[in-house]
Amino acid sequence: MWKNILKFSWRNIWRNRRRTMFTVIAIVFGLISLIFMKSYIKGFMNSFNEVLVKAEIGHVRLAHTEYLRLERIMPKEHLITGVNRIKAEIAELPEVDLVFGRIKFNVLLSHGDKNEPAIVIGIDPAAADKSMDLSKTIVGGEYFDGKGLELIIGKKLAKELDAAVDEELLLVTSDINFSTYALPFNIVGMFEFGMSTYDKNMLYIPLQKAQEMLDCPDAVHEMLIFLKDPAQAHMVAEKVAKILGQSDPGGAIRVIPWQEHDLVANMTPIVENMFGKITGMIMLIVALVILNTMLMAVMERYHEIGVIKAMGFKNREIFLMILAEAFYIGVIGSVIGGILGGSLSAYLEKIGIDLNALSGGMMDKIDMPFPFFGSRLYPDLTLEILIGSILFGLVVALLAVLYPAYKSAKMQPVEAFRSELKV
Repeated sequence: MWKNILKFSWRNIWRNRRRTMFTVIAIVFGLISLIFMKSYIKGFMNSFNEVLVKAEIGHVRLAHTEYLRLERIMPKEHLITGVNRIKAEIAELPEVDLVFGRIKFNVLLSHGDKNEPAIVIGIDPAAADKSMDLSKTIVGGEYFDGKGLELIIGKKLAKELDAAVDEELLLVTSDINFSTYALPFNIVGMFEFGMSTYDKNMLYIPLQKAQEMLDCPDAVHEMLIFLKDPAQAHMVAEKVAKILGQSDPGGAIRVIPWQEHDLVANMTPIVENMFGKITGMIMLIVALVILNTMLMAVMERYHEIGVIKAMGFKNREIFLMILAEAFYIGVIGSVIGGILGGSLSAYLEKIGIDLNALSGGMMDKIDMPFPFFGSRLYPDLTLEILIGSILFGLVVALLAVLYPAYKSAKMQPVEAFRSELKV
């Protein structure tokens, strides 16, 4: 019986190719939308965490308690001292891949008759490049080695100053003793992150020169630790706290695993919840489109089903036949939708989506307090998303015909000839 029903159902779906194609197309477009949006959302979340960890907080972050409290104004005097010794002890931990310190402070930049406020980040160029691929963002000139009075500057900030590569910038600030300090630097390169916060406001100088400008040798504002396994952040934080306990009995230095950072702990659940609701809405819309299409496909065949019943088909056979047809159509639509949706997401995963172009240049006008993502976002297609979406399309196609199949199977041929299916 099953073999005959399956064979009959397969032939049946191709008797009206137009109806079948419309139904398949509805499933295909629904699956393409679902796979793309799920990949896009996963890519956004990955970008959110990855950029935040690489550029701002590391896997474990060390900073003075008062510095963290006043971080928005970047106080200069609250420092971690004895950095070289602390760094050496932390680097010996087997879980640690990289550890380095950096300094942040406000400066006034002067170039010709142009003056602009900016944020200076003093870094170890080699360590910063390893942690956040800083050299790959260079769009003019070259990356620096940190041996002289050299800097790299955001492309948009350089444009505001009418400054070019190989020209000189004067950096003016005050040190931790509130004395004014000015130092000329040569622009060796320009970077472009695609993030307005960085490109319009920041520049990088060698850590040693930043310490010189603030009069704080062997001291930094924060230390970032990168691990071989990010999941070990809490365990490493406990070990680092013990190291600091030996050299900093007052406990003025806080050790923060990346999972406990305010942005990760507070923002991630909010973002995940928001996108969870968006995903749910998309799935609901896709389900309604498939349901409506499948339902109409059954209703259009109501008289045809009456003829089949008049030929002697039993109620159970009618029910199974409609389910088999829905299964065939669901498989065809879901597989094609999965292939097309997966191909689109995989392609965009390589080239990225230019959010700035899509928003008509709005990304360039938005200054965000932290660089959650750049102007180009990369979807993240996974096998779980692909298979889950295909199964979703198939299951919805089957569920959509359960009720009309049941109603069709129960009605008498004469009734079917006279009326339309009431749902």
